[in-house]
Parts: sequence; structure tokens; C-alpha cells
Amino acid sequence: MNILKNKFTVSIFISFLFAFSLSPLAYCLDSSIKTSFKPERIKQGDILLVIVKANPGAYKISGTFLNKPVYFYADSNKNSYAALIGIDMNTEPNLYTLSLNLEDEKGKRIKKSYKIKVRPAKFGLQRLTLPKEMVELDEETLKRVRAEQEKIGKVWSIFTEEYLWEGNFISPAEGEVSSNFGLRRIINGEPKNPHNGIDFAAPEGAPVYAPNHGRAVFVDEQFFSGKSLVIDHGFGLFTMYFHLSEILVDDGEEIKRGQLIAKVGKSGRATGPHLHWGMRLNGAKVNPISIVNLPLE
Repeated sequence: MNILKNKFTVSIFISFLFAFSLSPLAYCLDSSIKTSFKPERIKQGDILLVIVKANPGAYKISGTFLNKPVYFYADSNKNSYAALIGIDMNTEPNLYTLSLNLEDEKGKRIKKSYKIKVRPAKFGLQRLTLPKEMVELDEETLKRVRAEQEKIGKVWSIFTEEYLWEGNFISPAEGEVSSNFGLRRIINGEPKNPHNGIDFAAPEGAPVYAPNHGRAVFVDEQFFSGKSLVIDHGFGLFTMYFHLSEILVDDGEEIKRGQLIAKVGKSGRATGPHLHWGMRLNGAKVNPISIVNLPLE
């Protein structure tokens, strides 16, 4: 009898493990509220869209992932909540926990926990040769670079407590991608920081459009990035545009999706005209193309 009981217990345990393994992306502690993820497979540098099916307005919802808050917004059209999570390009491939807390009008709390698998990305390697004076900086140029880094660094401390975008994001420029996100770069034989954006091959003067609504929060000309523009889209989401020939918006200006905001150039440390498009989400350096592929409307 004990042998039969032990076999039954072991069988139940194995069945539980098998059921858990069928969900490579997420494991939920409470099935009363449905949660989905897009894309279903994510890698370093991706943006993850989390959708929680629940009546907007009936709950207060918050979350954490990789020791950072996750910011949800209500989507009354879809009867759901949604949040964007940035997977930094340097996040170690592993299994991580997404924790959600929901509280209804009566103070009842529901906690949900998910396992998110981050897969490795194939970033590639790029070798560049640049003029010596653009790589080996003199003391005066170094001083300028440090001051510029501090200046743009203050942008990342801005947090707009609402989302400013509306609907899907669009690409800011036409043309082929000449340098992919995450490329490990070797310049004049020396390893440098990886490429934290994507480059569009486009002629000088080609138009640059806003990928979504937002607010210009940084307009400057810097040694490395040349004429530079940063747009705040709210909830810790920023897009960056570097090496411009002309910036057509002012610092603090409200931006609309599809608006002409700049023109392609070769300012700063650039070997030719192109648009560098970068993105940060809640501090994470992410591939901007990943947000274009998300269904946000």
C-alpha cells in the first residue's frame, strides 16, 4: 500500500514538472486574470509587451522586473492593461522573474509571478578605420567629451509619469540598415563600446520623422554624435537621433508621430551621411526596431 502511495505521489510531482516545462516563457501563480506577452520569444536588446486582460479602472496594477519598476497603462479599447519592458543589450541570457501586483477597489490583492526567458542575441562584429584625431583624443577634446556626456546623461534622469505615444511606432527614416544594433566594434584595431542603435543609410538632407508622439528634451551638437536630438515618449522611453545635418524642432517642443523633425547628415564622428537611431527604455539600451514590430493599437 505504501509503495502504491509513493508511486502516486511521484507521478503527481512528475506531472507538475512536465506542465511547468510546457511554458518556456511564463509561469503564473493565479489564472483568474489572463496575461500575454509579445513577442513570445525575447532576446537581449528586445522590448517585451506585457498585456494583462482585466477591466481598466477596476485595479491598480504595478510590477517589477530585473529590480526595476514596470509601468502599466490602461487600454480601455482592449479592456486591458499594458506595459513595455526593455531588455538591455548586456542582460545575461537567463530566466528572470516578472512580479505583478493587482489591487481592486475593495483592497483585495492578487499577486502574479512569471518566469521570463531572455535568450542570447547575435550582435556581430564590425571593424572600422577612422582618422587618428577622431579616436585618440587630446586633453582639450577629452574635456569636451566628458562635459557632453554629463550633459546628455542628465536626460536619462527625466521621468514623465504618463505615456505620450499613441498607437504603433513607425520607422523614422527610409533606407537600408547599414549597421545593426549591438555590433561589437573594433576601431583602428582597438575594441570600443558596442553599437547601441541602428544606422540607416540615407543621403545627406534626407528627412527624419518622429516615430510617435513625444516631447523634445535634448537638442545639442556633440563631438561624437554631432547634431543630436532626444525625444521623451513618457514612462521612461526615449528615442535618439544622431549625426544630423539639421534639427527642425526646439528643445521642449511637443512632437507628433510622422512629424518632420530633422534631416540626415554626417556631423560628429561619422564616416559618411547616415541616421543613427537609438532607444532607451527605463534605463535599458534596446533595439529601436523591436518597438516598430509591436502591436500597440
